[in-house]
Amino acid sequence: MKRTVILFLLWVPVVLADNQKAEKKALELQAKTFVKEAKDLEKAGRLLDARARYANSQSFTDSKEAAEAIKRIDGEIRKRAKDTLRTAHQLYDQGKFKPAADALEEAAKLTGSKSIFSYNLALCYRRLGDMPSALGHLDQAAMGTADPKRKLKIKQLRTALVTGEQVSAAKNDERDRINKINQMIEDIGFEASVDEGQPSLQPKTETATSIAYRSNVPPVTAGGHKAAARTANLCQVLTALNGPAAQSAAVVFDLANCAEDNDRLVDAARLLSRYLEIVPDAADADRVRLRIARLGEMAALPGQKGVLVRSLSASASRALEARRYEVALENFQKAAAAAPEFAPTEWKLALMYEAMGNVEKARVHFGLYRQLESNPTSQQEADLHLNTLEVKRSKYDEEVDAASEILSDLFNRAMNLTFNGLEDRASQYKQRAKERARQAAKHKVRVVGGFTVPFAYAQQQLAEAGDHLASALVLFPLGAEANQLMGLVLLQANDGRSSMRSFDVVAAQSLPVAFYAEMRGRHQDHAVKCELTRDGLRLIYLSSYDKNAKPTAPAKQAGEDGLGDLVIDASAERRQDFESLTIRADEIKSIGTKNGHLQLKLAKEELTLAPIYLPAFPPADGPAGRRFGNNYTRLFVRYPGLEESKLGAEGLTGYEKVKLGYDMANAALNITTSLNPIGAIGALQSFVQITREVQGVAKSLHVTFAGWLRTIEDQQELQSGNTFKLIPTESAALSFVEEIK
Repeated sequence: MKRTVILFLLWVPVVLADNQKAEKKALELQAKTFVKEAKDLEKAGRLLDARARYANSQSFTDSKEAAEAIKRIDGEIRKRAKDTLRTAHQLYDQGKFKPAADALEEAAKLTGSKSIFSYNLALCYRRLGDMPSALGHLDQAAMGTADPKRKLKIKQLRTALVTGEQVSAAKNDERDRINKINQMIEDIGFEASVDEGQPSLQPKTETATSIAYRSNVPPVTAGGHKAAARTANLCQVLTALNGPAAQSAAVVFDLANCAEDNDRLVDAARLLSRYLEIVPDAADADRVRLRIARLGEMAALPGQKGVLVRSLSASASRALEARRYEVALENFQKAAAAAPEFAPTEWKLALMYEAMGNVEKARVHFGLYRQLESNPTSQQEADLHLNTLEVKRSKYDEEVDAASEILSDLFNRAMNLTFNGLEDRASQYKQRAKERARQAAKHKVRVVGGFTVPFAYAQQQLAEAGDHLASALVLFPLGAEANQLMGLVLLQANDGRSSMRSFDVVAAQSLPVAFYAEMRGRHQDHAVKCELTRDGLRLIYLSSYDKNAKPTAPAKQAGEDGLGDLVIDASAERRQDFESLTIRADEIKSIGTKNGHLQLKLAKEELTLAPIYLPAFPPADGPAGRRFGNNYTRLFVRYPGLEESKLGAEGLTGYEKVKLGYDMANAALNITTSLNPIGAIGALQSFVQITREVQGVAKSLHVTFAGWLRTIEDQQELQSGNTFKLIPTESAALSFVEEIK
């Protein structure tokens, strides 16, 4: 018997080794199949398809041949993009705007959504007289631009195109004042408020968050000190503006927004009328006239009932602009209860529920609006929404499911969760762990959490997930499921501000804001899902790691997907029996960025969270690592309201300048280089370019595409509140550019 046991123990390692060899060989064979297909596609000139096949091959095993091929194709794509820009520039200067647009459209298909193509397409369509397409492309250009100053400049151009107003170039000091106001407009809901009851302050510099989501706690500076007050007041600063800019159409429009947001409806209507006098042919003139009529309806409500409805509507409008959607919804509900015969409130409630993807409640309120509204045109508009609710929900679910499948695979790979249906990848994970250690040694840095996924594959998959989510959010912009996933994708793009915009939607529906990390402490490493709520933090254990990084599944499976529920359905009851650690907000003494990690100080111990970053090896050291970690620290301040938080310095210290000679072009270490933002996310707000499938669905319902677009515009108009216009500092320049400066 003893001899048998000894022989068995000797035999097991041999069998395991043989199995891993066979597994590795099978994976290499699959990779070679993709590489062969990629080569054929590359020869045929189908570069994007070829690149996708090379990237897919890396999902099975790393290959130097595939990596070099991707680099070669990327170089060829960049060359073709430059050539196309040059050609389109010549056509544009010759007045051949349609051929120039066609060339840019083809190049955009090859290169993905690039800001420079969208910018020039906007100019082409403006010259062709197609303003909706021009504005849609300009929105894409702004969203695809990582540089905040460039983004602001593009948005100023958007205002100039909408108003058509010729603006004199502002002098330096006036330009500086206007630029500060424009930044405040961008910061509404973060460091800026439109509530005229708030004190007027200059916009803050670096803050850990802006407004804590659960309560009005002060923001925190990069040194950890509380700021003097919560927010700067945009409306008070706008009112104090003087000089020629104060008379511009954009400022008059923004002051009208402030008046409506603060329950001064007569002033709002007067200012909007003034706006139409200044720019009677503005692209949004029809919408402004409709808004004036709605203000008149609201102002005509008699007695105390009217006072209450107007106050609640103003509060709801401010809440929408600050992305406090639950507050807006509550105020609309109270307004409807106060004046149940007032149709416009039912319209707003219906649009809110539709934007959230709550088809049942949206149908009820559109029906009530239709009963209360006697105007046949308004009834038909309600019918448009009613007729498209179900098919929008079906398409939305399809897109969310597709994105969820992609992201589940990526996070399982990144956290080495082989027991989540990936048991046949043991050899691959072993290879990736070695590569991770090699890269860390090569760059002489400590890396943050995760086992990494080959860059080209991660980038491609994140872009595809972003595409699906963009389509979903065009349909239901306040859909909790799509925003949960989009927040994660935007964190992978290292875009913390945009991720919080998505997470605000999630928090407003009483769902946790979540990200994935490796937790170090408690004598063992864990892969965890970090869920932030108003009450604190829950760490759901997805695995534990031994000293060799071998994963072990938790005692209780972490949800049906093993990821602690990547997507949480707002309408369904959630199973709660996870293996987890719950930490109340008052139990956390402090949280701060320490290099690329988050350091949680509790009463009796410290925990380190190393956020999972899929597409590269982000460094834990230096300013790039601290910028990365700060995105996550800000989440703790904004949602549980942990104001005793400290950001890492995002600039170089004097020592680092000497020691590193920091090279911003070093893409291997500079994780702040946007994935732009990972390809196709630029389509997010552009309802001009809804997918062909959605257009086909619209036809099948006998709804015109223009009618379908109208339902989406209605949603966008409500859920963003009274969108402020950035103030141009110079007249619109419609000159083609080969680089946005």
